[in-house]
Amino acid sequence: MHPTRRRTLIALMLVTSLLQMPVLTVLAQDSAPQSAEEKKLRDQDEKAKKKEEDRKEKEAKARAKEQKKYNTLKDFAEDQYASDLEFKDAVEETYLDLQGQHAIEAYVINTRPQREYLATENEGEVLKIRRALYENPRVAEYVNRLGQRLVPDDTDKLYTFKVMVSPIPTAYTLSTGTILVSTGMISMLDNEAQLAYILSHELAHVHKDHWRLKVMMPLAEAEYNERQEKKARWRGMLIGAVAGAAIGGIAGGKGDAAQMAMYGANMGQDIARSFAKKINVDWHQTQEDEADDFALKLMLDKSYDAQEVPRLYENLAKVARSDARMQLGFLGNRARIRQRTEYSQRQLQGALSGKYQELVKGGKLVGTSPEYSLIMAELKRDNGIEAFYFDMFRMSLANLQQSYTIRSDDPLAAYYYARVLKQVGRTKEDLDQAQQLIMTAIRLDARGNIPEIQLHRAMLLVDSKEPALQAEAVSSLKQYILAYQKKRIEMRGEDGTLPSNVDILYDYMRLLGEKNWRAPQAGRPIMAGNPTPAPSSAPVPAKPVPASGQRVRQ
Repeated sequence: MHPTRRRTLIALMLVTSLLQMPVLTVLAQDSAPQSAEEKKLRDQDEKAKKKEEDRKEKEAKARAKEQKKYNTLKDFAEDQYASDLEFKDAVEETYLDLQGQHAIEAYVINTRPQREYLATENEGEVLKIRRALYENPRVAEYVNRLGQRLVPDDTDKLYTFKVMVSPIPTAYTLSTGTILVSTGMISMLDNEAQLAYILSHELAHVHKDHWRLKVMMPLAEAEYNERQEKKARWRGMLIGAVAGAAIGGIAGGKGDAAQMAMYGANMGQDIARSFAKKINVDWHQTQEDEADDFALKLMLDKSYDAQEVPRLYENLAKVARSDARMQLGFLGNRARIRQRTEYSQRQLQGALSGKYQELVKGGKLVGTSPEYSLIMAELKRDNGIEAFYFDMFRMSLANLQQSYTIRSDDPLAAYYYARVLKQVGRTKEDLDQAQQLIMTAIRLDARGNIPEIQLHRAMLLVDSKEPALQAEAVSSLKQYILAYQKKRIEMRGEDGTLPSNVDILYDYMRLLGEKNWRAPQAGRPIMAGNPTPAPSSAPVPAKPVPASGQRVRQ
């Protein structure tokens, strides 16, 4: 071989060897024996993964089984309704009674004072939830408009979407088409897409006639089970007769034939009981699954980002771990939240993937709207106040912080944010921030609409040893007493001269630039310039003042 070619060949072999060395080193490292601890951790990880996969598979099978039973009974019920006039009359009469009850319930919700509590049943538990309507017309209009845009084009039903005042995150529907969502539920949402999902889920219960089915299917279940028992009895009697004859044959015809028949009949009854399996459907879970599925599809039909749904459930699960009360109402227990998270993920990765990707490519997905954050700042403020009085401090702190971040010119948000920090704060930083917020609220409250600000300002100063600060504390207490007296007179309920949501209306005026105007006291004329009357020294009426969710409470 020519020397030059030999040198070239040797050089290539060396380069090849050098290139292979790292690979060989990695392979050597991979094949190195694991320590006992590493092997133990790896085995535990594999077992945990296998256990999780088995759980998901088991839950999916149980879900499919329940859906199958539900569909079987639903088909049976529909057949009965079409063919059995007596059954149809019973369904219609019962459903009419239910709608009558729901109509009365709607009337009560629409007309009852805010401070009254009503019981509602959820998954077998009776909860006492305040179901007064939220008296913020801007938020109420926004939620209803969003709900109306979600209503399917092919429906012949009418719907209304309303907001209730309650920090418990709940949402439910009446058979009459009324969908109710609590301030607590909405306050936990991040964007319009998540709110669209909640409204779509509740809408599904009416659109898919779940209330009518809840009436019809239990009636059908009784008939279905009775027929199954009859079939089982006939089958058992037949098997028993055959068995009795067979036993007699084996005995060579010896013995009492009646005794053999009795023995066979008893055997047949035992067999019949084994065949008579009553259908037992979990109505609630199956219909909730249907509503989840419907809501995901409807969101995509309306171009809302359905990927916000698993994010919503993940956030709700975190909140539920910190406060078990979050599991009441719409959410269900934490295991159910997990199931719904996984189901929405599977749907978006499977059956709905094509539609979702199509919207992504077309740039048509909607996550939120420009007005959402500003409008929800008001709701989160008011719900944070409600949560404060329910001692739901985590929710209250989160809501008020979010509201104040968006609306730093809102005296009520600043005041109650300070109240929560004062109530649960543990550090000097918390108390210093609370004091700063109190001072901010005093500066922002141009109408003197929140008398309690001055009281809490005084409480921050009362222990001071400095004469100037002590004088400020005395001045704040005087201002509190006069402002409280004035507020109580204005809030007297016997003449009904002011709307119950007057504080919200004042808030709208402030947003529009009018920061000082107040309605005059009853019987006093509106004067030119500043119509606000001076603080009255009249005695405070002994009559209790009607409470309102929007009025500042002590």
